[in-house]
Parts: sequence; structure tokens; C-alpha cells
Amino acid sequence: MRRIAAILSVGLLAAAPAHAETHYLIVSGLGGEPSYAERFAQQALSLAQSAQRTLNGDERVTLLRGEEATSDAVTGALEQLAATAAEGDTVAVFLIGHGSFDGEQYKLNLPGPDLDGETLNELFTALPARQQIIVNTTSASGAVLEAWAADGRTLITATKSGGERNATRFAEQWALALASEEADANRNGAITVQEAYDFTVRKVADSFEGAGLLATEHSEVAGETALAFNIALLSARIATTEQLRNLIEQLEVLEGQIDALRGRRDEMENDAYLEELQSLLLELALVQREIDEARAGE
Repeated sequence: MRRIAAILSVGLLAAAPAHAETHYLIVSGLGGEPSYAERFAQQALSLAQSAQRTLNGDERVTLLRGEEATSDAVTGALEQLAATAAEGDTVAVFLIGHGSFDGEQYKLNLPGPDLDGETLNELFTALPARQQIIVNTTSASGAVLEAWAADGRTLITATKSGGERNATRFAEQWALALASEEADANRNGAITVQEAYDFTVRKVADSFEGAGLLATEHSEVAGETALAFNIALLSARIATTEQLRNLIEQLEVLEGQIDALRGRRDEMENDAYLEELQSLLLELALVQREIDEARAGE
């Protein structure tokens, strides 16, 4: 497993700007055996619930599982995202189930015809969203590491290559991570991609070690632009007073400014970038403290 490069974690909430939106697509593919089908469906449902909690609704959460997760349905969902998502949005795609690799082509196993890796990549590339988070938890998912790598895309695979073909444990732990206080390393009520990944990798390793087994999957990452992005909130941001509403709006504006700053990092001198980032993080921490105090007084 390649270890992800360390990034700033001192309270960084790199969510999208207030005018930008996050879209989730969760696909649970063919289970084959009933036990796998049930497991995959439950993992997908858990991820969808985390996404709905994060967005405080299900308008931008698409869940395809079981017999409805056909090649046409997945293609249609991604084409719909391509038509509705904006450049400033974030698209997160979670793929669950079995994958296969014959030495040349990766396929996501679905009811009816499978979807091959090349077609999926074309669909991802057609998405206008400048920030994409693709989490492929299937067996043999490592086969797409090079092919799916792209600017603005953070790609996580459950395996390091197409040769790791056993059913993976990654999806189960990833689903837990997006709803787990344990995964929230800095205790700010939000789970970043980095935090979710660290939790998942640790739990997968523990599961093999605890059973006295050699690990049959080794996760990999390509692209690190979205590692600080809040992939899940542990509770919905619901404003119960005018004061809280104003504070949450301030928080989201600051988060948007941080996200925009991160997008300009390559154009800036390192010292200038860090100085501006530190200033925004300080403002963010102060607003978050005000929110916490306001909630405590309710």
C-alpha cells in the first residue's frame, strides 16, 4: 500500500463554496452469492445515508443497487450528472461489488452486461465537475489506477492491481468510516477523504491480522487534490436560530475560500500560500467555536 502524503489537518474543512454543490453516486453491483448481494446492498445503503445526512437531503444522492444497478442505469446516472453538475461542483462516486480483470480489461460486474473500465473512464471524464472523488472498492480495482488517473480526480482503489481478485473488505470499512466518530481524527464533526481512507486502511489491516490471515488486498491512491475534502458530516448542519444560520453561512463562505485557495496553490509562492491558508484556518476555527458555543447554549 502506498502511504498518502501528509497534508495540513489543523481544522481544515475544505468543502465546496456555498454556491457549489456536491453530488454522490453509489453503485452496488452484482453480488453473485446471496450473502454478497445482501452485504453489498447494505454497504451501499449505509453510504447513501451518510451522503443524505451530509447534504441534509437526498436531492443530489443517487443510489443504484441490486437488479436496478444495470449498465444502462449506471451510464444514465453518470450522463445525468454530466448534464447537471457544474464545473465548480464536486462529484463523488462509490463503486461496490465484484470487479474482474483479464489482463487487459477491467470490468465492473453488474446485472446483465458488465461495464468495462474504459467506458467508465469516458463517463467520468465527461463530468464537468473540476473535483472528482472516485472510490472503487471492488476486487481487481487496482487495474484502473493508471487508466483512471486524471487532473482534479482523487482515485482510491481497494487493491493495488488487477491481480488481487478476492472479494474485498474495503467497502465495509469505508461505509463505517463515513459514519464513525473514530474516523474523525480532529474531532470537528466532519470526515475528510484522508480521514476516511486512514480509518479504512487501518480497519482492513486489523481484520486480516485479527483472523491470522495474510492480507489479500492492498489499497492505492492516485491523485491527492481532494484528500482534505469533507466527504461526510457526522450530523447535518441544521440552523435552529438566526444566529446559527448566520454562523453556518460564514463557515461555508470560509470553506469555499479555502477550497478556492487550494485550487490556486500551484500558482502561488509557498510562503504566500501558507500565510493565506493559516489566516483562513484561524477565521474558520473562530467561527466553528462560535457555532459550538451557540449549540451548547440551546
